[in-house]
Amino acid sequence: MSAPLHVVNPSTSSSASALLDYVRPDMDAVETRMQAEVGSDVRAISELTCSLLQAGGKRLRPAMVALAARSWQSNADRDRIAMVGAAVEFVHMATLVHDDVVDNTAMRRGKPTANAIFGNGTAVLSGDYMLARAMRLLAVDGDLRIIRTVSEITIAMSEGEVMEIGATGVPDLPLTDYFEILRKKTAVFVEGCCRAGAILAGATPEAEDALGQYGFGLGMAFQIADDLLDYNGEPALTGKPVGSDLRDGRATLPWLIAMQEASPSERKCLMEAFGNCALDADGIEDVVNALVTHDAFNRTREAARQYVETAHSALTVLPYSPARECLEALTDYVVQRSG
Repeated sequence: MSAPLHVVNPSTSSSASALLDYVRPDMDAVETRMQAEVGSDVRAISELTCSLLQAGGKRLRPAMVALAARSWQSNADRDRIAMVGAAVEFVHMATLVHDDVVDNTAMRRGKPTANAIFGNGTAVLSGDYMLARAMRLLAVDGDLRIIRTVSEITIAMSEGEVMEIGATGVPDLPLTDYFEILRKKTAVFVEGCCRAGAILAGATPEAEDALGQYGFGLGMAFQIADDLLDYNGEPALTGKPVGSDLRDGRATLPWLIAMQEASPSERKCLMEAFGNCALDADGIEDVVNALVTHDAFNRTREAARQYVETAHSALTVLPYSPARECLEALTDYVVQRSG
């Protein structure tokens, strides 16, 4: 018999961890399943994957699987939630490892990255190993619709990553391209996690679509809010210095809003900063001031809120439940978080 679920009052919770207390037993089961799956006879793979697990993380993607499932069926099968949740987290971890190699990142959230410790080759192939583990878990679960959903997630994310590489160093990236990168890199993943949870719980097509729409809106809002955090987030919480995207030549929404309206002199200042890896704190402050002049931060926050409202309204077709209440509370967390 499954252990009882913990109930949290979302209205009094401000952190992702607190909001996910309702599915804490599910998250514990996901963690146990992941620990059981990472072993390998190849020592480097075993050490790398174990170090990634020990690094922790919010585990938001498996939590979306669990909350979506329990928003439709409160007694959804915990073993299946753990299996599918572990699979999507392995996909997420693999993409982080591959991202760090592509970006030549040495530190993530204050700790050395896998590529910094083990080298690029071992890191890339260990990321492939985690993807293979994810596919194996889904095959063991055996639901072809879930397998197809996660496979399509992986395809879209790969396309998004390549698009992002092509967009790096482009200061006047079209907004359509910017939003398409966000859709493929982040929103499709969160949408797929919610759909997988709905399928797992036997939800109706209407409920599955509603949860998918919720996940898409939440994912878009989450990534847009991330753009804000690059300029005003707490480095101790975000795990990266302020202005990282700016120094790397990544045109995010606040930047693009300001570039569309900047005067020639402002554009000159902005262009001198864009992609400048040696940019100091004063240089970043100058860019921030230019963005404030064009209300870029408030307008970016409003764009995130619009996606949040879409996500929130999608949930109205679902019956009331503690899981639905947690999903609703997560929409507020996304635009208010500081890391």
